[in-house]
Amino acid sequence: MGIRGFSAAVSRYGILLPLNSDIVIDGPALVHRISEYCMRYRPPSSGFAALPPYATLNRMVICWLNELKSHNVNVRRIYFDGYLPPSKWEVRKTRLLRQSRAMRAMISSYPTGSAKPPGNPHWHVQGGLHLTSDVTFKNTTRKPPFLIPAVLEALRHDQDWGPLVKVVPGEADMFCAQDVRENGGTLITSDSDLLVQDLGLEGNVVFFWTIVEGAKTVVKAQKMSLHHINRQLGIENLGGLPRVAFEMQRSDRPWGDIDFDIAVQNAKQDREDTLNSPAYRSFMEELEMKHYVPSHHPVLSPLSNLDPRISEVVIQTLLLGESKSTTSEKKALRGPETLSMFLPVLIENRNSLSAWTQSTDVRQLAYSFLQTFARRRAEWIIEYRTLDSLVSQTGRRIRIPDQEEIVADCVQLVALLEKLNESFSSTSHMQWLAFAVYWDIRLSTSEKSKITSATLVRSATSQPNTYSWDLIHFTAQVHGHLYSLRIMKQILDVVFAMDQDLPAPVQQLHNCLASLPLITEWPTIENMSDTLIEFDQIGGLAITADIAGVPKGKLDALRCIRKKMTEKKEREKKKKIIKVKKPVSTNPYSILDQENIG
Repeated sequence: MGIRGFSAAVSRYGILLPLNSDIVIDGPALVHRISEYCMRYRPPSSGFAALPPYATLNRMVICWLNELKSHNVNVRRIYFDGYLPPSKWEVRKTRLLRQSRAMRAMISSYPTGSAKPPGNPHWHVQGGLHLTSDVTFKNTTRKPPFLIPAVLEALRHDQDWGPLVKVVPGEADMFCAQDVRENGGTLITSDSDLLVQDLGLEGNVVFFWTIVEGAKTVVKAQKMSLHHINRQLGIENLGGLPRVAFEMQRSDRPWGDIDFDIAVQNAKQDREDTLNSPAYRSFMEELEMKHYVPSHHPVLSPLSNLDPRISEVVIQTLLLGESKSTTSEKKALRGPETLSMFLPVLIENRNSLSAWTQSTDVRQLAYSFLQTFARRRAEWIIEYRTLDSLVSQTGRRIRIPDQEEIVADCVQLVALLEKLNESFSSTSHMQWLAFAVYWDIRLSTSEKSKITSATLVRSATSQPNTYSWDLIHFTAQVHGHLYSLRIMKQILDVVFAMDQDLPAPVQQLHNCLASLPLITEWPTIENMSDTLIEFDQIGGLAITADIAGVPKGKLDALRCIRKKMTEKKEREKKKKIIKVKKPVSTNPYSILDQENIG
């Protein structure tokens, strides 16, 4: 909904009271507010790449929760989105378009890369309730790509907060409202939509920025009750605050939105045709709790261990073939696709091939495992990486392999992962970087393009004042590989939790992914050069190049060949003739079929 001026107007009717009853927290809202607070510590001289570290963000969220607990505030549940309904489709695409344009603007503004910040600009961020207290919250487009999954991961590993976290088969705010409506208590959020939800006679809404520390053991906040405010305004029998919100945002009013007080007067002068109009019924339908998965479904058990994006594609798979859509949802269909995945917007060079491209085959195999519990088989899934236009861009279609391909691909991927694990057994954390380097070498050599990883290893010891676009883009590629493997692991977690009988290679693959690193352990732009130096010192580039079928000694030779090819292409381009020899094989696993792999 997001009606301008609504939350500020309603806040006038809140009452400052101790925050000591059972608390339900809108998880995504909490995480985004704390992330925005931490972003303010970025000095003007720091580059666009200097985002708050995941470890810092995780620590701040847990510090905020611990501060509540230290003041004897009982948190009952923390909800996170696990599925966004079709009615949010256009909103989501608009958000992706805004993020994509912001990323493209970075390349124009910073053609040589990102300036290095002076030290760690976030080291002195202090935890506490003040992290969410600023009223002038600005929801920026530049956020760490894996913000919510990283915080969820940290909360799950915390013995106090892990049991309270719940990823739900719907929108977090709706489940927050249902919880308070059924059990009483207070809902902490920043979403004005929840002011028009009926939370029961004992339910209240509190905005994050109204929380203040009182005496030593007391935290106070401005509590707002729908029923109390309706009585104060004298509109409890005239549709209440939902009717006021409807009046404020009516799209059929030619002179635009009106303010809160005028909307209240309009509600008091009610005509029955307004309350019974299709527009009002559609508005109220948006406020209703929607159940997409039955409460007894076995998928609900593993759901809270999934990232929201992965949870969503799991639920989409379960809903394939169903036609239960509300009036508002029918107006906002997902499009021609059957399944869709919105991948995080990475900090990458938009003038190069997408950083998600090299890991496409991994995700393709991951999506195929969804078919083991699908009611109706899907042949395609649509991936949304970036958007340049709401009209012209419809996403990238990824074919979902059939059963025979799945087993063969599993065998090959297991062979690669086991080979890397064996080769990097003494430094196991390097195995996953090597996985990304392997793909970079294989696909770059097959396409006769620059092997970015090899170039960066050679230049890692230099200390320029900027993070080059090559370094930034390669880091994004590494993150793309790691998150693609994470998608695969979590989908397999669901498959095995639902007792699916799958071939042995699939079980072996699941076992191989058990040691995937936490998001906080992933290499970052800031430490990638040091990581590559360490990688080269243990012979990582030579080992990986050999597994890829390209001995390290040939990398420099390939570099010279590519330079000559580039010069030749430039000459031929002038003649409008470009000839590129097609590689024998583009299968990144093909080398594993050769006898000399060991």
